[in-house]
Amino acid sequence: MIKFIYALLISLIIPSVLFAGGEIVVSPSLTTVKVFLKGAELSHAAKVKLEKGMNEVVFTGLASKIVANSINISGKGDAVIMSVVQRLDYLRPPEKNQQIKTLEDSLETLNKIFSQNQNEIDVLKAETDLLMANKSIGGSEKGVSVQELQKMAEYYSKRFAEIKSRMLELSLNAKKIQKDIERVKNQLNEENRQINKTTNEVVIAVLSKAGGTAELNLSYLINDSGWLPSYDIRVDRVNSPANLSSKADVWQQSGLNWKEVEIILSTRNPSLNNNQPEISPWFIDFYRPPVYREMKAIAEKSAPMASFEAYGAKQDAGTEEAKTMADYFDINSKQLSVEFKPQIKYSIPSDGKPHYVALQEFSVPADYEYYTAPKLDNNAFLLARLTDWAGYNLLAGQSNIYFENSYIGQSYLNPATSEETLIISLGRDQNITVSRESLKDFTEDKLLSSDVERTFAFEIKVKNNKKAAVKVSIEDQVPISKNKDIVVKLIESSGAVYDSESGKLKWLVDVEAGKAVIKKLAYSVRHPKGKTIQGL
Repeated sequence: MIKFIYALLISLIIPSVLFAGGEIVVSPSLTTVKVFLKGAELSHAAKVKLEKGMNEVVFTGLASKIVANSINISGKGDAVIMSVVQRLDYLRPPEKNQQIKTLEDSLETLNKIFSQNQNEIDVLKAETDLLMANKSIGGSEKGVSVQELQKMAEYYSKRFAEIKSRMLELSLNAKKIQKDIERVKNQLNEENRQINKTTNEVVIAVLSKAGGTAELNLSYLINDSGWLPSYDIRVDRVNSPANLSSKADVWQQSGLNWKEVEIILSTRNPSLNNNQPEISPWFIDFYRPPVYREMKAIAEKSAPMASFEAYGAKQDAGTEEAKTMADYFDINSKQLSVEFKPQIKYSIPSDGKPHYVALQEFSVPADYEYYTAPKLDNNAFLLARLTDWAGYNLLAGQSNIYFENSYIGQSYLNPATSEETLIISLGRDQNITVSRESLKDFTEDKLLSSDVERTFAFEIKVKNNKKAAVKVSIEDQVPISKNKDIVVKLIESSGAVYDSESGKLKWLVDVEAGKAVIKKLAYSVRHPKGKTIQGL
C-alpha cells in the first residue's frame, strides 16, 4: 500500500515542471461514477512505471470543473506520495479520440473524390476547347464533300452531347460531395471544440525507493451532473399485481464522455452543509417605542455596522441555493441515503441532456375499484391502489401509466406525501355509465319569517354494462357554511359516509353485471332574506 506523507491541494495555475526530472503523463481510465441528485464523484485508475527516486506523474484528460478540496489519491506499490497539486494546462495538445480520427479519414477521402471529380470536369472542358478550335475542316482551296460534312456534323453533335451530359452529372456529384464535406467538417469542428478545452490535470509527486510499476487511483467531485428518478407503472389486467419499473434520467457536463463505465446513483447531495444547527438564546422583552432623539442617536452610532450587516444579509440571500429534491433527501443520517447500482455499464455523453438508466423492476400488490364524482364528471375511473411499496426506496418523480399494453398518461409519484396506499388512475371505463339528475319535486325555496330556506335534491345513478360485478366509490358534497347566519342541513344521504369538516359524502357500492345502483342526496341552505349566497 502506498504511504501518504501529505497532500497539497492547490487550484491555481502553477509551472508545468515541479522537479528536475521529466513528467510522466498518463490519461487514467474512468472506472466508476457515483452520481448524486446534484453532482457526481468520478474515479480514475492507471498503472504507472516509476523510476527510482522522485517522479512527477501527471493525470491529464480529467473533468473540466473539479471541486479542488475533494481530490483524493490512493494506490498500491512500494512508493510514497509526497504531494498532490491540481493545475490547468492550456498548451498540452489534446489526444484525438477514435471519432475524430474517423472523421478526419472521411474528410480526406471526400476531398480526394472531389478532386478526382473536378479533374474529370477539367479534362472534358479541355476536350470541348479542342473540338471548338478544330471545327474547320478542309483547306481554303479544297472543299468538303457532303458525305464528309455529314460525318463531321454527326461526330460533333454526338460528342458534344456526351460531354455536356457527363459534365452535368459531374457538376451534380460535386455539389453532393461538397455537402458531405461540409457536414463532416462541422461535426469535426464540434468534436475538436469539445477536446480543445483547458485541460484539468492533477500532478502527483511520487517517491519510489526502487522503481517499478505502481497503481494510482484518483477520485474527485464535480457539480455539473445529477439525476432525476422516473417510473413506468404497468397493469396487464384487473386483479393482477402492478409492475413498477424505476429508472433515472442522468445528465452531465463534465467535459468527459462517460463510456461504458460503472454508474452508481446515490440520493446524497455532498454540496450541502453537514454541520448540525445550533439554537441561540431567545430573548423577549416588553416593547418600548423609541422617541425621536433615541432613534437618531442609535442610528448615528450604529450606522457603519448597520450598513455592513445589510450588505452581509444581501450577500447571504443572493448566494443561498433554492430548495430542490436533493435538499429533501440529503439528511445527516446515513439511513436516508440510498445508492442504486445498475448491473450493466452505461455510456453518458457530456451534452447536458437526460439519458435513460434502468434501476430496478418489481411487482407491487394492487387492489382495484372504480371511482366517480358525478358532480364534476359523469365517468367512472378505474383506480389501482398499490400497497407494500414503501420498502423499495422510491423517490418523488414523474411516472408513465400503462394499462393493458396501452399508454394511459402521466402521474406524479410522491412518497413524501402519499399514505400507505398509492392510488393510480388507469383511465375512464365507458362500460359504466353515471348520471346525476336534479329532483325537481324536492327542490324548492321556502320563506320562513325573516329567512329563506332553499332545498336541493339529486339522484345519482350508476349503471354497470360490463359482464362482471364491479365495486364503485361514489363521491359528492354539500356546501360548508363560513357564516353563523347560513345554516346547511343534510336531509338525505342514502347511507353515505359524511365528513362534516370537508362536506364530502362517500358511497362504496357493489354493482352487479347489467344492474344499476341509485343513491339520493338532499340538503337545505337557510339564510336571511335579501342576502345573496356566493358559491351556491
